[in-house]
Amino acid sequence: MAKLRKKAKRKLLLIFVLLVVLIGFFGYKFLLKDDNPIKKKIDEIVEPVNPIKTYTAKLIATGDTVIHSGLYRAAYKSDTKTYDFSGMLTYTKELLKDYDIKYYNQETIFDDSKSPVSYPRFNTPSAFGDAMIDAGFNVVSLATNHSMDMGGTSAKVSASYWESKDNILTHGMASSAEARENYQIMDANGITYTMLSYTYGTNGLGAGEINKEPFIVNLYNEDTVLKDIEAVRDKVDILIVAMHWGNEYQQVASETQKNQAQFLAEHGVDIVLGNHSHSVQPWEKIGDTVVFYSFGNFISNQMGAEQSIVRKVGVIGLFGTLDITKTLDTRDNTKTITIDNIGAEFNYTYRYYDSSIGKNNYVVIPFSKMENKYLNVYYQGKDLQSVYDEFSAVLKKYDDSINIKPLSISEESNTTG
Repeated sequence: MAKLRKKAKRKLLLIFVLLVVLIGFFGYKFLLKDDNPIKKKIDEIVEPVNPIKTYTAKLIATGDTVIHSGLYRAAYKSDTKTYDFSGMLTYTKELLKDYDIKYYNQETIFDDSKSPVSYPRFNTPSAFGDAMIDAGFNVVSLATNHSMDMGGTSAKVSASYWESKDNILTHGMASSAEARENYQIMDANGITYTMLSYTYGTNGLGAGEINKEPFIVNLYNEDTVLKDIEAVRDKVDILIVAMHWGNEYQQVASETQKNQAQFLAEHGVDIVLGNHSHSVQPWEKIGDTVVFYSFGNFISNQMGAEQSIVRKVGVIGLFGTLDITKTLDTRDNTKTITIDNIGAEFNYTYRYYDSSIGKNNYVVIPFSKMENKYLNVYYQGKDLQSVYDEFSAVLKKYDDSINIKPLSISEESNTTG
């Protein structure tokens, strides 16, 4: 009798387990149905985890800063015996607020132990660097043909100035061999990047010092470039190279520039930023590599009443812009980098008499803020639209897909100056 009761209990337990399994199975299938109100409610509360992450950063780049005597004299404050260049950058500071990676080329060196001097061998107050940092620039190329204008000691002083600045990416000059090998890796909204900087030469100055201490300034040669690329390429999402190259005042790229751009593109460089010509040159894409051959002058006093090509191209520069997107698949940690929305805006160094300081002053004006009256004698007889069209044709010579920011000219200002 006891055995029968025991068997009955086992049967009941087995039936119970089967019922639980069946209810669980059909209940689970019910919960999976898209029209199940319970599932809908759970989906509202618990958002699905997207394995794809997207990061974006905006870059803006501009050209040469050639600090002629007119500029530092305008910036000089006799009462405090200091220099203040900030007023020249009012429009620029406003423009840079919308960008993450903000580049320019520092053409001239800083050594405050010596007096400022101008062409042909430059020395610039370091207050100019302070003003550019305050305006928002955070990526600065240093290797130029004027790097050795004041000799090797001054070059190292200038490099030390930049090395002392936090969160400013520089390359091209160094105060020591150790500093030369300290590749800075920066981050913009989850996108890592760095910049390398090279010059074709130093106007024949300082050859002995550079041979003894090659870290002072980066002279371009393929072995050096390949060594630097190998050191950083796998550590960053975006690799930028700044090139001091080409022929002055020419509005086309030389064969040397084209060959070097091809070399950089073939070895994994994402963005090439050119300077030195003091004139706007075309842009193009080589494969996936974006190349701006020259941005022209960002600021200079390379102007005068003469209607020569040197005077005319020296006052017009360029802001180049682009968007960087990184797409990361967290399931296998693969990433895709795209560079698109290539754009540009021209800028103009406007010289005017400033009655508040009793001398000429300067301000960099983006073309979207320009008026015809600012053209002065440099483009006498032309209006702003014709100048805009002229330089647009230069920029688009190799690739017309770039989006150039349009002018905004009021009717009352639409008269030649």
